[in-house]
Amino acid sequence: MTKYTFENIISRVKSGWLQFFKEEEIELRKILDKINEYDEIIYPKEKDLLRGLFYYDPNEIKLLLLGQDPYINQENDLPQAMGLSFSVTKKHKKIPPSLKNIFKEIKNNYPDFNIPTHGLLKRWAKKEKILLLNSALTVCAGKSNTHAQIWKEFTDKLIKWFQNKNEGCIFLLMGSFAHKKVELIDEKKHKIFKTIHPSPLSAYNGFFGCNVFKQINNYLEENKRDIINW
Repeated sequence: MTKYTFENIISRVKSGWLQFFKEEEIELRKILDKINEYDEIIYPKEKDLLRGLFYYDPNEIKLLLLGQDPYINQENDLPQAMGLSFSVTKKHKKIPPSLKNIFKEIKNNYPDFNIPTHGLLKRWAKKEKILLLNSALTVCAGKSNTHAQIWKEFTDKLIKWFQNKNEGCIFLLMGSFAHKKVELIDEKKHKIFKTIHPSPLSAYNGFFGCNVFKQINNYLEENKRDIINW
């Protein structure tokens, strides 16, 4: 069974985030203790739990893409969940449906875009300064939203703390769950884009054709900032 320790999960986090974890260390240790009591397989692996925070300090993030819950499935004993919202490793042959729809809409916005043959979004995180964050950071294998309430208050604090440390971040909130996080964000400092969720259940109700990926780049261009290479 996966066991999580405070020291291990923050060991590779960029230094600019460590103030937050120092402030919330007691709370985070309580959460990890609670999760470690589960007699079930937990995703993602310990080393991946805070992967989204490995690449840039808070003030360097260009866009935050908020997901809800880590993936609950595995393939060849490798969990899909790998610490970046919507992303899976290259070893997974199947691109998750929501991510597949994200790629389709990017293609709608940019006809020259080549849809990837894999679902790894590490390039977005590492090259494009996109923070791929889930609201729940862990989940029981095969059971959606098992830890949603355990993490809610903590990740809400993280989002609120982050937006205070950043000037002019873009927040891409897809679906009603993500839309509720608007109250955590200072809209005078940051730009918010909201869309329908890209899941197969809702994508045809307004996600396809929303042109959000082009809108985001238009906004960046208007503000004389580098566009995102989706």
